[in-house]
Amino acid sequence: LVDLKEQGRARYIGVTVSQYELYDDLIRFLDSHQPDFIQVNYSISERLAENEIIPLAYDKGISIIVNRPFMNGYYFNALAETDLPDWAQAFGCHTWAEFSLKYILSNPMITSVLTETSNPDHMLENAGAAIGDMPDDQQRAQMASYIDSII
Repeated sequence: LVDLKEQGRARYIGVTVSQYELYDDLIRFLDSHQPDFIQVNYSISERLAENEIIPLAYDKGISIIVNRPFMNGYYFNALAETDLPDWAQAFGCHTWAEFSLKYILSNPMITSVLTETSNPDHMLENAGAAIGDMPDDQQRAQMASYIDSII
């Protein structure tokens, strides 16, 4: 792949890991390789990559693409009977989708998020999460704690 990139036949080289049991392999790979991007699972309810993989990639100048921001729908199912907390309006959240996406997008190490929808209305809602205020570090901690108490 590196040869193809050097020949101009490939623009970017990336690595996708979506299974937690392979995260140690990804860390070892990043210790000795420099892909242009990685793609990992990351959401407010799926934060395993947050403490080691994401900072490691970021420090090496590797772009980080987020996969499964809604855990393939599990996130919404788990919150179906739960109201969004009033304090989420302080940073422009009106839906659970915005809540998760604003958590992800407010992490300065994240490059982009792949959302999961086939519904055009949901697509617009997801895009709207990038508009307006983002939660600060204290609010992000409050968000994570709140989700941990529910899911």
